[in-house]
Amino acid sequence: MARIFAQAKVLDGFKVEVGIRKHRILADLTPDKGGADSGPTPPEILLAALAACSAIYAKMFAQREGLQGPLEVQAEAELTEPPMAVRDFRVRVRIAGLPKEKREKAEAFVGKCVVSQTLCVANAVSLVIEP
Repeated sequence: MARIFAQAKVLDGFKVEVGIRKHRILADLTPDKGGADSGPTPPEILLAALAACSAIYAKMFAQREGLQGPLEVQAEAELTEPPMAVRDFRVRVRIAGLPKEKREKAEAFVGKCVVSQTLCVANAVSLVIEP
C-alpha cells in the first residue's frame, strides 16, 4: 500500500499553504467567515479533487475508446450545517462523441475514480494535537 502526504502551514489570517510533493495549493476562508478569499476553501478543494479525478478517469476511458473530442466535468455538493459537512456529491461528465451504447460502460469506469470511491465509503480520521 502506498502512502500519500500533505503538509499545511498557516501563513496569515486563515490563509493556508498546502504542500503536496513539489506542488503548492493555497486555501482560505471566504470574507464572511473571516478569511481573505485568497484561495478555495477546504470543502471546495475536496470538490475540486473529485472533479479532477473524474476528469482523469474520463480521459483514460475516452482514450481507450478512441474518442478525441473535448471532455468536461462539473461537480457540485451540498454544504450542510450543523454539523458542517459536505454531502450529496454530484458529478456530470461530458465526453464528446461518446455513443449512447457506451454510456453505462463510461459511468462504471469513471465511477471507479479514487476520490469518488473514497467519498462513497465510511472513513476514519485519526487526529493528534501536539504542543
